[in-house]
Amino acid sequence: MEMEKGARKSAGPTFTETDTITTKDRSILTKTSNFIGVILGTVLIFVVATGIRGDAVLVLILAFKAWQSTQDDSNSTENKQQDEHILPLQGSPLMSDAHVYIIAAILISYVTYFGFGGYLQWYYYIQRRDRSHEWKCQPGKFLTPENERHEIIMGSINMTLGATVSGIIACYIMNGGSSFLYYKVSDYGWGYILLSILLMYAFVEAFSFYSHKGFHMKWWYKRFHKHHHRYHQPTCFSSTAMHPLEFFILQAALVSPLFCIPLHPGVYIGVVLYSYYYGMIDHSGIAMDALWPWQPPSNFHDQHHQYFHCNFGFNSLFFDWLHGTLRKDTRFYSEEVFGGKGAPLEKSKTN
Repeated sequence: MEMEKGARKSAGPTFTETDTITTKDRSILTKTSNFIGVILGTVLIFVVATGIRGDAVLVLILAFKAWQSTQDDSNSTENKQQDEHILPLQGSPLMSDAHVYIIAAILISYVTYFGFGGYLQWYYYIQRRDRSHEWKCQPGKFLTPENERHEIIMGSINMTLGATVSGIIACYIMNGGSSFLYYKVSDYGWGYILLSILLMYAFVEAFSFYSHKGFHMKWWYKRFHKHHHRYHQPTCFSSTAMHPLEFFILQAALVSPLFCIPLHPGVYIGVVLYSYYYGMIDHSGIAMDALWPWQPPSNFHDQHHQYFHCNFGFNSLFFDWLHGTLRKDTRFYSEEVFGGKGAPLEKSKTN
């Protein structure tokens, strides 16, 4: 009996350990699959966001020319002839075949805009509408059908505008137009690559914050930016739904570094894709945590649409922290309270 008891005692822990290992394995597999899903989803959003902003063709051209430069080991006549064979447009008039680039950019934009945007709309806003507390930044609150139609129409107009401009620039660069782009890392070295990443990111984030804060000045807001803020519960389609003048200003700012400072296409593509990616995330209305330490969750910009004049930044909290425009629970916000810092709660109760 004693031996039998001992055997039972020794058998018990063996089963528990095996069971525990199995549970851990399953947990690891689940976490791994979730991580892979996040990575794949992020890559997909990167690609889609580029198409929605109209820059897909430009990005492809820059990537191709960067790849082409790696195939060219010297400036020999043989390599030049090979380049001419690979790029028949090289050396031709700068706007040659511009219509091809423009049409391609517009088609890619519309396919990604309605394809990906439509999928998110179906998956979350239709299939899970009655469970919005599980996924939505503002549970139970949705755009009116009128505003849904408005954001799609406005977004489509801006997509066409952005794709047209981007197609022209892509054609210009492909045909040998002058820019500050360089294609060989050895031209400036890896140190400058890292520095230019920081400079490009800082420029994009600073311009996004200060231009956005400027859009919220009373005169400008009431005439232009108010169009974008009619979407109190933004969706993926809201990311490009703004006054065309504002869309053009933002697009021009993102393209301008190509003609101002030496940039490798990889640096430009990476920073621009990241900016576009997060622009879709923070307008989706879907509650998502930040992937990077400096990045705010999607609820940060969603609150900007909900409370209007606060949380002006996009890819970081830094400038809002610096200027005191982060939304505070102790302050009152509304569309008529300008300045970015809200009003005292006591004052709001007396009004």
